[in-house]
Amino acid sequence: MSLFDRLGGATAVEQLVDELSRRLLDDPRLGPAFADLDLDLLQQHRAAYLAVILDGPEEYEGRSMREAHQPLGLTERDMDAFLGVLRGVLDDAAVDGPTATAVARAIDRLRPAIIAPAQTPPTTAPTPPPRT
Repeated sequence: MSLFDRLGGATAVEQLVDELSRRLLDDPRLGPAFADLDLDLLQQHRAAYLAVILDGPEEYEGRSMREAHQPLGLTERDMDAFLGVLRGVLDDAAVDGPTATAVARAIDRLRPAIIAPAQTPPTTAPTPPPRT
């Protein structure tokens, strides 16, 4: 049985996304990232993409995770905070432990596409001593 079905199908996933979206907006760390976005459209995309990730209907037609998230400059700590909010939503919805863990892992697999690449300062080679 797919994670989508284990969660209860489309209606249950939509309810989870509604609650997740509400909590993300209220989160002091993550909320500001959503301040200038079309929240209704974001919610639709989030529900459709989550369905795909959870092996439900493939009806997502938005940008890739990388295209959507890279401009936001999200960090590892932001992703960890997101997963914490998600886990709280799943726990409060009485999703069983193994299913909640599987959902979090499925989303965490997107980490490389969501996290902005680390900015490393350019390195300079040491200057060799002058020849004498």
